[in-house]
Amino acid sequence: MKRILLTMAMMLALPALILCQSNGKNADKKGGSEQAVRQTLNDLAAGLGKNDTAVLDRIYADNYTFVGDTGEIMTKAQRIGAFKSGDLKYESISHEVVSFYLFGDTATVITRFTGKMASGVKYSGGKFLTSLTFVKLKGRWQLVAAHNTRIGER
Repeated sequence: MKRILLTMAMMLALPALILCQSNGKNADKKGGSEQAVRQTLNDLAAGLGKNDTAVLDRIYADNYTFVGDTGEIMTKAQRIGAFKSGDLKYESISHEVVSFYLFGDTATVITRFTGKMASGVKYSGGKFLTSLTFVKLKGRWQLVAAHNTRIGER
């Protein structure tokens, strides 16, 4: 009976021991992944600020979806097309990470985003809380979804 209890205790403890031993490796991977996502976010902000469609094309996943503060939904092609046509053009932007969550090859980031638009463009700037979902695709982090919620005054 003691032998059975000892065997069961070891079988229950083994997964925990394996998990504890691999946490160091996972922590390093998680730290590297978080840094890579944050760099992608910074590259995105720089690309938006410079209205650089080549950067946006690289960061936006093929199935990227953007939901604006008015409820308008834009695909990757529509969003990049708006930059190319001049309907969407930033004079300046800034962002601050509010929260960051990493789940394997998926990251969710909430930012405070402020965008000043060029005069005469179709879209309005302002202050927003923006939720962004990044997924590691083909070895690099790409943005698959973003949603803006306007905060403060227009």
